[in-house]
Amino acid sequence: MFQMKYLAENIRKYRSAKKLTQTELASILKISPQSVSKWECAQTSPDIENLCLIASVLEVSVDQLLGSDQFHGKVMIGIDGGGSKTEFVLFAEDGTIFERLLLGACNPNAVGIEESAVLLQRGIDELMEAHREVCGIYVGSSGFLTGGNGKKIRSILSKVYPQIKIRCETDILNVIASETDEENCVAVICGTGSVVYAKEREELTKLSGWGFLLSGSGSGYDIGRDALRAALGDAEGLTENTLITSLVETKLGTPVSQCVQEVYQHDQSYVASFTPLVFDAYGRGDAVAKRILIENANSLAELINHAARNYDCGKKVILSGGLLTGNEVFLQLVRDALDPDLTVMIPDIPQVLGACRLCAKMCGVDISKMDEKLISQYHERGQYNA
Repeated sequence: MFQMKYLAENIRKYRSAKKLTQTELASILKISPQSVSKWECAQTSPDIENLCLIASVLEVSVDQLLGSDQFHGKVMIGIDGGGSKTEFVLFAEDGTIFERLLLGACNPNAVGIEESAVLLQRGIDELMEAHREVCGIYVGSSGFLTGGNGKKIRSILSKVYPQIKIRCETDILNVIASETDEENCVAVICGTGSVVYAKEREELTKLSGWGFLLSGSGSGYDIGRDALRAALGDAEGLTENTLITSLVETKLGTPVSQCVQEVYQHDQSYVASFTPLVFDAYGRGDAVAKRILIENANSLAELINHAARNYDCGKKVILSGGLLTGNEVFLQLVRDALDPDLTVMIPDIPQVLGACRLCAKMCGVDISKMDEKLISQYHERGQYNA
């Protein structure tokens, strides 16, 4: 049955996805901008000819515009947050993905409680412009276990969205949910920062992730910092020569000795941005780069081995994060340093879909009925809202 409100929502949604303004769409269709505005406010609807033209311009089917395939069940939002980016997915209980969105950091340890909540609200509001009938929001983010940060963020969001069920948990649960429903495992995230957890049924024990100043557990920050140290030492003649120095200076556009003040003016993500230079130098046979990567891989593996030896984790390890899943060199170095009796698992779906699964469970949805479509649609869409 045709409902004007779905047509209005879909014209607005697909126009926004094409990055067209109402005026630009009107110009293409050779109509007035007021007509497009009325369509999107559900005051009027386009005739058959314009409907077909709109579908062609926006590269969707007429059925998609009319909402013939609109799902009328539960609609939810899964969110995966970190120290450099936050990913949002608006989805339905049958696995339909309506929108994806990528914003900046929401780790409250990095940006503060207030800024974290503001960013999350911005993303949620943008998604709810496309579909207002959201029943659940699940946020899994780094920094949410520290000092009760997750509870504080949930309190703020619950006041803004009082009718929506909301949970705010650590992002390590996203990782675990993206790979397995096992109760016992070691779970690892290694990106800008790194963290290792031992999961024994419902109990989580944190074995690292104490912030970039205290952890030193093989993160992108650690490797980037070591690269800068090596370059500075080389430039001052205090340590051995390394290709890292020239790569750092090329990136900076200045002698490395002049970069110290700039480094201290930036956050840990900036320091981590020097990590690819170490892998570049490693690929060219640089001895210093090799030592940096091996030392950091061993530091991370030592924490994982400690967790597996001292907690009831079933000898299963889930490895995630860009430094592991996006880099075969570092992944292999970590694998080489792990105890041989450990079974390593690497999620083949992104962490945000783990958050979607947890959100669906929170809302009483059978995830086995949505999983296949959710995963395929995530990869098919392949882009984010701006």
